[in-house]
Amino acid sequence: MDLTTFFAGVPDFGLNRRKKHSIVDILVIALLAIVSGADDFKEIAAYRKRKEPFLRTFLDLPNGIPSHDTFNRVFKFMDKEAFGACLYTWSRELLSFLEERMSQINLDGKVLRATAKVGAKKSGICIVSAWVAEQQLVLGQETVAAKSNEKTAIPELLKSLDLPGALVSCDAAGCQTSNAELIVAGQGDYLVAVKKDQKNAYEQLSEWMEKREGALPVDEWGDFGSGRIEKRRCYVENQLELLDGLAGWPKLKSVVMVESQREKNSHTTTETRFYLSSLEARPAQFNKLVRNHWSIENRLHWRLDVVFREDMSRTRQGNAPQNMATARKMALQLLGQVQDKQSMKNRRKMAGWDDEYLLEVVKGIVKYV
Repeated sequence: MDLTTFFAGVPDFGLNRRKKHSIVDILVIALLAIVSGADDFKEIAAYRKRKEPFLRTFLDLPNGIPSHDTFNRVFKFMDKEAFGACLYTWSRELLSFLEERMSQINLDGKVLRATAKVGAKKSGICIVSAWVAEQQLVLGQETVAAKSNEKTAIPELLKSLDLPGALVSCDAAGCQTSNAELIVAGQGDYLVAVKKDQKNAYEQLSEWMEKREGALPVDEWGDFGSGRIEKRRCYVENQLELLDGLAGWPKLKSVVMVESQREKNSHTTTETRFYLSSLEARPAQFNKLVRNHWSIENRLHWRLDVVFREDMSRTRQGNAPQNMATARKMALQLLGQVQDKQSMKNRRKMAGWDDEYLLEVVKGIVKYV
């Protein structure tokens, strides 16, 4: 895949008679800048100014280097769906080269906190992402509509995904029979957390699993590090005939209960969660699948905030917040493919310091001539 092919689906909204720069050139420069440590349009503009000789080795740039205002305008008006499709297509191509196996797709939302209006903390833009846990790839994303929540975005995201053979996991925000129906119709399986506000189902599950706990198969898992000790017990129930509160769930085969205990600094917390799944598996597998779901928090959302300072980004105008979020995920995915022992933060710095290292980072999607 070359540069033109990677961004080929992004329409250029500018008027031909006024157009000075190719949208492909603008997007390539922005992506390289973000990989190399730029977090906003001013830093992208500073990067392109310092790196002009390097950029001209593979970009024509007949009218010079785009300005700060040009980057700002392009990200503000660029089609966010078309730009996002570049990321999702690349992720699917990467998956196609891997051996065939069931993929786990995690769904979860993340708020761009700095986009919230003053005095309205809940007004920040929220984006729900589809994350392949094992390969650490973003397969899709959907922006939550204003004055709405993740419940409305998850169905739209599910409709955009290729689900045959995949297991889709989501937290309580996605605990809707309609979502399960979409997943099953797409030839996938689901693993969803049960919400406490679904009183009939939650209370029935809690009472039933408490009675059956001693007779159910169980898997125990433990971990320790950074001054904490964590233990998880996973129980699986497959006899569901008497659980009438779950009658509306399509192809439901398993009820999963996970009891977790965390000890840190002599303080112990315990929590019990319930999950519904169309998959029939042993407790050890469900224990792993539940843990894997949280990789979207630890390996995607946490890195976006800590490595790319996403929560500090105050970009608000037009499509710019969503397009910058997509560009950060592209950069994170590129850095995640590097086979060395450096941290993500160090990889960004090294890409900014060393052009040869940067070319190694981006070689997964571009070819230089």
